[in-house]
Amino acid sequence: MELYEVNQAYISYLRSFEPSKILSNAGDKGNRKFIGIIMKKGKYNYVVPLSSPKFNKDYNINGYVGDTLPRDFSFKNYLNRINLLKDTTEPVVYMYSRGTGGIDFFGKIQCNNMIPVPDSELIKIDVNAEPDQDYKALLQKQINYIRKNEDEIIKKHINPVYNNRINNRMSIGYIRAATPDFAYLEEKCDEWIETH
Repeated sequence: MELYEVNQAYISYLRSFEPSKILSNAGDKGNRKFIGIIMKKGKYNYVVPLSSPKFNKDYNINGYVGDTLPRDFSFKNYLNRINLLKDTTEPVVYMYSRGTGGIDFFGKIQCNNMIPVPDSELIKIDVNAEPDQDYKALLQKQINYIRKNEDEIIKKHINPVYNNRINNRMSIGYIRAATPDFAYLEEKCDEWIETH
């Protein structure tokens, strides 16, 4: 599996139909790209987005009581003080490693926020060409985790989320609250291809 970025104009287009269920780079995330892995579903490329762990939602810091992260925070600096508040669920895969030094938490795979994307709107990410060494190291950790756990990610997370939403199993909380209507977005994807 490789990492891909989705053209921002296409993300904005889809968000006009599902504004609360497609990840955004709005507000303080204005420079964040929509990056993910590709999973084929029928004739569609689905991009399953990656996202950053959220302080006080996904993790906290042992012995720290502030509402915002310390100024000197990095997962590397606080490795032995990271405490997971949640762990992997069907719709969200937590990417981390646990060692004698502590927990290195380097991202999430948001299976419930995947979207169909035309080939024309995909940009393959060349991790080796990334000039920011810290970001490059993060991307390498993520892609290594994904490759190592690919079968489980597909079978236990991506496929069930897709099948549950396509079959309108709205009694499942994350389907009702946080998963876009994939069939509807596939129609909108087709419309984008026709008009572009």
